[in-house]
Amino acid sequence: MASPEQQAEWDRMRGYYLAQGEKYSFKELWPRAMKARLELLDSLDGVSDAEADWSPAPEEWSIKETALHILKNSRSARRLVQALSAGETGDSSGIEPPRETTDAPIEELRVQLRDDGIEWAAAILDLPPTPPTTPTAPHSMFGELHARAWYLFQRTHDLDHKGQIEQVKAASGYPGTVAS
Repeated sequence: MASPEQQAEWDRMRGYYLAQGEKYSFKELWPRAMKARLELLDSLDGVSDAEADWSPAPEEWSIKETALHILKNSRSARRLVQALSAGETGDSSGIEPPRETTDAPIEELRVQLRDDGIEWAAAILDLPPTPPTTPTAPHSMFGELHARAWYLFQRTHDLDHKGQIEQVKAASGYPGTVAS
C-alpha cells in the first residue's frame, strides 16, 4: 500500500501523462521521448561487462539487470501504445518485468535498446497523430492511461532507470571507480 505522499506523487504523474498526452500529438511528444532514450544510452557508454554485472548490494539491481528490464518494458509498452492507438484493448501485464539476470554482453543490450528506440520512432509514423483517449490500459501505480499517456510513461521510465544506472556507477566499490 502506498503512503499518502507516494499516492499523491503517482496521482500528479498520472495527471501529467494524461494532460500532456491529450494536448500533444505523437510527433510533438517524440523529441522528449527520444531525448530520454539517448540519455539512457549515454549512461551505458563505456560500461564494461564487469561493471554491468556488479551490484552495490544483493537486493539492488545491476546495470545489466536494469538494461534488460528497460528493454522488455519498452517492447511491451510499444505494443500497448500501438494497440490502444488502433482502438484495441491493450495488455499492460508486461510493463513491469521482474528482476532478471542475463548472460548477454552489455554492449548487446545497449544496441538492442538503441534499436528499440529506433523502432519507437518509426512506430509513430503508423499511428494516428491524435488517437482517441479510449480505450485505456491500467498501470499499477498510475491507473488507467491512454495511448499517448503510455508513450510519455516510457520517457519517464527511461529517465528513472538512467538515474538508477548512474546511482550504481556512483556507488562505493563500483568496478569502474578509480581508487584515489
